[in-house]
Amino acid sequence: PIRMNSLADAAREYHAAGLCVLPARMPAKRPAVGAWKDYQARLPTAAEVAAWFSNSHHACCLICGSVSGNLELIDFDCAGESFNAWSQLVIAEAPGLLDRLAVETSPSGGWHVVYRSVEPVCGSVKLASRREDVEGSAEVVRFGKSYKPRKDRDGHWHIVLTMIETRGEGGLFLCAPSPGYQLMQGAFSALPLLTTAERDVLLRCAWSLNSVLPEVHDPQPAASIGLRPGY
Repeated sequence: PIRMNSLADAAREYHAAGLCVLPARMPAKRPAVGAWKDYQARLPTAAEVAAWFSNSHHACCLICGSVSGNLELIDFDCAGESFNAWSQLVIAEAPGLLDRLAVETSPSGGWHVVYRSVEPVCGSVKLASRREDVEGSAEVVRFGKSYKPRKDRDGHWHIVLTMIETRGEGGLFLCAPSPGYQLMQGAFSALPLLTTAERDVLLRCAWSLNSVLPEVHDPQPAASIGLRPGY
């Protein structure tokens, strides 16, 4: 288990960098403070952070969006299966950009890419998904998550796995030094500030890995698989 003082030290460091840091519970991945949504709009005070982390907590989390200086995360799920392909696309299109980002691994084998944007970021968005055909309607588990299969218009049962999505305005994520999270590059206390064009490169490269398009007959296809620009 993580030492309490290392969480407290990190929390002070993140707060000093203008990030909205809160104690968090695992495995629920939720803030461990009451009325935490208040902190989607305001930073905690140094005294609040010190008081919270003087007690023992499982983990810490960061609130994304304007409260943390337009903080955004790109989350590579499914054990991070798309991270290498995405990285190569970014390197080819914008040499040097990838090296500036904060990058950490998560307990499930996923990857987090973190930065700030010069412009406000939108709500969380699903960027890349893939379809997997299954035998029938029985619920299946992939990468620790349960999925309820659905039928396509040809009668084939399938699930849709989200490989890449963002955490933006109103979102949050658990981060190092929480148990199982390891910073591989950069620091949350020194995040890069990306131009609109640089952020677009990251999102466009992720979107290019998407292989699922909405079905024509579905009245709300984009909402069902997350192909809308926000929420």
